[in-house]
Amino acid sequence: MNAKTLAIGRRDPVHGTRARYVRGCRCSRCRAANCRAYHDRQRRAKAAALAFAAASTTTGVPQRWTARDGSTQLRVYRRACPGTTPSGCPFRSHLRTDSIGGICARCRSRLVWNGLVAADRARQHLITLSRAGVGRRAVAAASNVSHTSLQRIRRGRKMQIRADTERRILAVDVSCVSDAALIDARPTWKRIRRLLAEGYPAVRLARLLGLRGQGLQFGRRRITARNALRVERLYRELLALS
Repeated sequence: MNAKTLAIGRRDPVHGTRARYVRGCRCSRCRAANCRAYHDRQRRAKAAALAFAAASTTTGVPQRWTARDGSTQLRVYRRACPGTTPSGCPFRSHLRTDSIGGICARCRSRLVWNGLVAADRARQHLITLSRAGVGRRAVAAASNVSHTSLQRIRRGRKMQIRADTERRILAVDVSCVSDAALIDARPTWKRIRRLLAEGYPAVRLARLLGLRGQGLQFGRRRITARNALRVERLYRELLALS
């Protein structure tokens, strides 16, 4: 019985899970769970590699070599792993003839790697989205990350997150803003002033926006995302006709 086995307590995960295997349990159920998790990662890695190969246009890796006369020449080495990033394969691996997806096994694993990363990029992205009017609830709905986790990341209480969590947060953009969210009104008023300068009366603009009897009574500093989108759509339609 090793130290990890002795460290297992009553609050550890139940038997038959990989989490319990990581904590040190080596019973048959935990070993079977770890085996299933391994094969599941391999399946996902192969599927991700095939998708990456379908979208990739790389046909080889440029390589410098020295000819017999001593001159340095450049050739395309087609059996080198191109990697999954612009910097190329960090392992400089040689591809086997049966390599799946045109990348090495370690690069395939990196496609589905879900280890811990620093939460700095996710935190900065949340701040940027907040300034654009995308609140925590909208981010939680779009990324499937809990409100509590997003709050802890935003406030700097969570310093590390899973790579998949970071990818889901970074995938959220300003298109996920809710209709009632308040955003900067300056771009909207800039479009309104342009339409007024083109000769469109304010009363007609209000009628086209569905604001009958209200006029262009938008806030000068903040405006709802719904109204900003309506003004932007009308702006494009009217300028397209002119």
